[in-house]
Amino acid sequence: MALQMLVALALAFAIGMPLLPQHWSWVVLSAFIVCSGAVSRGDALYKAVLRLGGAIGGTFAAAAVSRLSLGGPLEAALIFAALFLGLWLRERSYAYWAACATLIFALLQGSHGVDPLPLFTLRVVAISLGALCAVGATWFVFPLRTEHLIRRRVADARAALKGGAAKEELGRHLAQLDRVAPLARFKRMTVVEEMQGRLRTAIERPKMRVAISVAVSLDGFIDDRLAERLVLSSPEDLADMRADRETYDAVLVGAETVRRDNPTLRSAKGARVTITRSGDLDPNLHFFDGSDRTIVLAAPGRVDALRAQLGERAEVVAIERFDPSAIIARLNDLGVRSLFVEGGTRVLTAFLSSGTFDRLRLAIAPFFVGDTSAPRLVDAAVFLNDARRRLVLRSVRKLGDVAVLEYEHPGG
Repeated sequence: MALQMLVALALAFAIGMPLLPQHWSWVVLSAFIVCSGAVSRGDALYKAVLRLGGAIGGTFAAAAVSRLSLGGPLEAALIFAALFLGLWLRERSYAYWAACATLIFALLQGSHGVDPLPLFTLRVVAISLGALCAVGATWFVFPLRTEHLIRRRVADARAALKGGAAKEELGRHLAQLDRVAPLARFKRMTVVEEMQGRLRTAIERPKMRVAISVAVSLDGFIDDRLAERLVLSSPEDLADMRADRETYDAVLVGAETVRRDNPTLRSAKGARVTITRSGDLDPNLHFFDGSDRTIVLAAPGRVDALRAQLGERAEVVAIERFDPSAIIARLNDLGVRSLFVEGGTRVLTAFLSSGTFDRLRLAIAPFFVGDTSAPRLVDAAVFLNDARRRLVLRSVRKLGDVAVLEYEHPGG
């Protein structure tokens, strides 16, 4: 990075001073800003685009301010206001900081009484040249591919999680992933989002007892594609599972399971919980029969419509994120201290991949489904419990014709 910065600034001086002798500093400053902290080729390119966009916005603002003929105190107040706004919005997007910084430098350099259009054109050209110098340096001087950087960040975060790192260290890894998240979204590398959720779970999760219970076929399916619900459990297994469920404050299933299986999930003690992004829930489903406390965790934009639709049948609560840490934290706020997770595939994948559980109850039915389009136990994901961090097998029981395996999480 030091050599990249050296080359970028050398290019900026060599190009800016002869081409723009009055404004070469804009070229150098732009090269410095784009190259500073750029951790990969894609990162430098991304920052260059944000820098250029922000600078264009800041230059327009400076051109508008230059026509107002502000006095010294007002201009100083505007500079401080732009500095505050830029620092405040920087976490949302670097472009905001670039716009405010450009406005500040324009005000400091002074452009009153000057036609803003030529100055605007010069500034955009200078910033573009500086950004190109920075991108060129990161592209050809010890270049680092963005994909390699993202994989390294994810690998470091996984190692920290598996090594039982302190929350402060996990927070540092989360900040590093947040830094490359825009690049990962551009590259469609969903593994970063999964790892971010896993780190948040480890950092933010309140103390809560979490069990996962699921029944699968011998080939790993939790249902088939027929209209009728597939019964995987034996009567003995169902009775045992329901008795287990009664010891928890709440049972959680995904909205797709509520729609497809239309379960009642009655419990003498606990509440019923489902989560939905779309808000597509029929109030006439058994889940909303009013027999037990029912909680719906929904995206903020769906809350009002769901409350009007469900009425007193359910408590509709907004949730910003749908990762296990956010779900557990929200339920903890609602008085839930223990959670029994039953599915479906998306919910099971989130909890199992992140290791957000203390106990796994796995019932294995003595038959195959064989339909590749049917829902499986989990989707593809990066799992915390891999071959090097195995779950602990506590018991194997025969309940009717079903084998029930009980696992504990090694960190639970």
